[in-house]
Amino acid sequence: MNHTRQALEALRATVQLLGRSVKLPEMPGSAQALVALAAGDAAPALPAGDVLEAVRGRLQQAARSPHRWDGAAPRDLRDAPWLMWADKAPLAALDGLLEAVLRLAERRAGARRTLIEGWLKGFAPDGPRIVEAGRAIRRLVAGNADERLQPWRLADSWCHLFDAIKGPKTLALQILQGNDPVAVLLARACLDDPLRAVSGYMRAVQHEVLQLAPDCLAGTAGPAAMARLTDFLAPDGQLRFSEPDAYGQLARSLLAPWINGRRLPDETVRAAVQSFLLIHLRDPRLHPERWAKAGDNVVAVMRQWLARASLNAFFEVIGEYAYDKQWRYREAFWSACLEAGGIDDAWLALGAAVHMSARSVRELNGGFARLRGNGDQSVLLLRVKNTVFSEWSHNGKLRAWPLDWKTAPKLYLREYSRSDVIGTCLPFPPNLQYGSNGNRDSSGLSHVGSDGSRWQGSVARMLADRAGIHLTHRDWMPK
Repeated sequence: MNHTRQALEALRATVQLLGRSVKLPEMPGSAQALVALAAGDAAPALPAGDVLEAVRGRLQQAARSPHRWDGAAPRDLRDAPWLMWADKAPLAALDGLLEAVLRLAERRAGARRTLIEGWLKGFAPDGPRIVEAGRAIRRLVAGNADERLQPWRLADSWCHLFDAIKGPKTLALQILQGNDPVAVLLARACLDDPLRAVSGYMRAVQHEVLQLAPDCLAGTAGPAAMARLTDFLAPDGQLRFSEPDAYGQLARSLLAPWINGRRLPDETVRAAVQSFLLIHLRDPRLHPERWAKAGDNVVAVMRQWLARASLNAFFEVIGEYAYDKQWRYREAFWSACLEAGGIDDAWLALGAAVHMSARSVRELNGGFARLRGNGDQSVLLLRVKNTVFSEWSHNGKLRAWPLDWKTAPKLYLREYSRSDVIGTCLPFPPNLQYGSNGNRDSSGLSHVGSDGSRWQGSVARMLADRAGIHLTHRDWMPK
């Protein structure tokens, strides 16, 4: 004991000496907040479901008693915030319950902690008494001398944390437009704890972030905004909220600049959005359930992007691994059809020997099939309204089928054989304007006379007749 006392006296003398002789550098406010946060308590564990249901029963019984909350057990009032804004049957509307919890929180630290955590966890902008409770928590935190509340005082002073209306909006602006890393901002707001990171409050913040995202993506700081969005929406590579409604809002927000007539973001932003959505929502052609709440116009944009990526990958394969003197004419023709809004879907089947490190193939994020038994050959399937076309790499013929023909290839399979994509097909019509003879049998159309628009004229006639897509040689000739 004497040794301990002597050590403490020596430490006290050292501190006093430092205070007189050394002026320490002033700590920035953000650093002070982080230090204070490190000293704060982690979020308390949520009680088990059966325990909370028993608490609910006793609180409801107390609400019906003549003495109301005077007879309620302090332990039940301490746990009440977990139920006051619960997803089902929230209790905050019970007359006098919030006031009873606040009276207990004024006296007991555990009740204060649970009140804050329960409000954050069950937060919803239209929740019962949610605005009133936030104001009461703000008064409680500001007027209490408990040092463990300091991180909350700093967070509320900085981003209006306990203001149910301003708080989520303020934090959303910081997340998208602030200078500090997103993780630092969330720590400063005391929202980096695992329980708080997926709380109702954080869900409200994400809603506000996604409301702001379209304009931020289309602005001059679009690439930086997308990087910050990624850090917030998918910390550690996983979406913060993973359910159909969240998927829908995510897709609508990130794709909005390409739908609502805003100034289009630059290509780096578009590529980043496409990559993010493919990673986290997957390919809508293969996983339509994850896009069910996005809306048809939103899904159509993503499908068009993927069709373009499939075309790019296919013609990269031809250009690098199966050089064909006709390939640039084929690329120009189908690119013109895409630009005219004619291609509704595209699906690529790659031969086993194709070099898989091609940039355009990587952009598909696995959204393609394998072509069995054909080495480095590949085939591209295109859907134009009610017609399916197949284009082969190398010198393969072009074929077309009505969607409902049994011989028509099915899109989105994971594997094809040659026989799957060379079945009996439509004849190609002639086009006298371009000297196109077409092909009157069911064996497909050779890419003959590219520089004179001969095969292109025949396909253009088919597109006009079957899909109402009108192209001319000015559209399809290589620039």
